[in-house]
Amino acid sequence: MSSTPPPLNFPRGWTPHQVASHLHTLKILFYILGVLELLVVPILLLGAAGGYISESRSPNPDAAPALLAAIMVGAGLVFAALGTLNIIGARRMAERRSHKLCKIAAGAACLAGALGIALGVYALIVLLRPEVMASFSAADGTVAA
Repeated sequence: MSSTPPPLNFPRGWTPHQVASHLHTLKILFYILGVLELLVVPILLLGAAGGYISESRSPNPDAAPALLAAIMVGAGLVFAALGTLNIIGARRMAERRSHKLCKIAAGAACLAGALGIALGVYALIVLLRPEVMASFSAADGTVAA
C-alpha cells in the first residue's frame, strides 16, 4: 500500500483553459455589476427631480432643495462612472487587453457594497496570477505589469 509521490516537475499553475474560464466568469460578473450600477442612475435622477420639486414648494424656509438635488445628481454621476468602468473592464477582460485597466476596474468594484467587494477581491486574486498576466501580455504583445 505504498503510494508514489507526484513528480517533482509537476506544473502547479493554471492551464490556459482554467485562465480562460476564470476570465470568462469575471467578464460575466463585471457586466452584471456594471448594468446594475447603471440601473441605479435613473432612480437617483428621478429622486433628485422629485426631491427638488417637493422641497422647493415647502413652506419651511430652511429647506435646501438645490443641495438635495446636487447630492442625488452627484451620486448618480458616481454610479454612472463606476458602471461604465465595470462594463469597459469586462470587455477588456474578454479581449485580454489593458491589464492595468482591469485591475483598476476590480478595485473600483469594491466600492459597490458587499457583493462588489467580493467580486473585486476575486478579480484581483485572478488578475495578479502570473498565468493570467502572461495571457494578457501574450494577447496584445506588450508586457503586463
